[in-house]
Amino acid sequence: MIVTGHRGSLGSEPENTIRSFRRAIADGCDEIELDLRVTADDRLVVLHDATVGRTTNGTGPVEELTFDELRALDAGLGERVPTWAETIEVVGVRIQAEVKAARAVPLLVESLQADPELAARTMVTSSHAEILLAIRQAMPSASTGLIFGRTPDVADVLALTRAAEAGTALCGIAGLTVEAVAELHREGFDVTAWPVPDAETFARAVELGVDGITTDYPERLAAVRI
Repeated sequence: MIVTGHRGSLGSEPENTIRSFRRAIADGCDEIELDLRVTADDRLVVLHDATVGRTTNGTGPVEELTFDELRALDAGLGERVPTWAETIEVVGVRIQAEVKAARAVPLLVESLQADPELAARTMVTSSHAEILLAIRQAMPSASTGLIFGRTPDVADVLALTRAAEAGTALCGIAGLTVEAVAELHREGFDVTAWPVPDAETFARAVELGVDGITTDYPERLAAVRI
């Protein structure tokens, strides 16, 4: 089972920072989940929100800030908002790249097409089918996943994941059943469950038979994976 660190090690480090990614890898994550947005001057950066107020000491929309303006901000414990290019140099494990802004699509595709090894270890995700379809049109070989907040009935998961032309359904664990996971597998889809904050929930994920889980607390799961 693939263990993915949500924005790195969200529960213990400043999210979506190099420090957070390194911590998650040190704590045994097989994969790092991160979020992609674009600055006013077309730099692909790793940041979750549309605005910088929650995760940095700045204010304003990401898309209205230049890279230099964004880079001057403190993203927590002295960390800076990293670029995609910087991140892939540090993160050598699998990457789950959630596209938060449509403007990120061509920049991400350009990066993946230029580096087959990176493309092979990257799954592009989104909760928006149109973003995944844009990725698929630009790069038919890309690995993609559709994110569900509250997991609907399995018939809807199947229909929506197919419509997005995605290979993975990333589902809220509270709405998953053994039967639903088995049906998704029969139809050729991988299944990731989230959030998985502790050993008890991890045991539930194992019981469900999912292919991967996403956690804010990789350090809590290190012992139960041995």
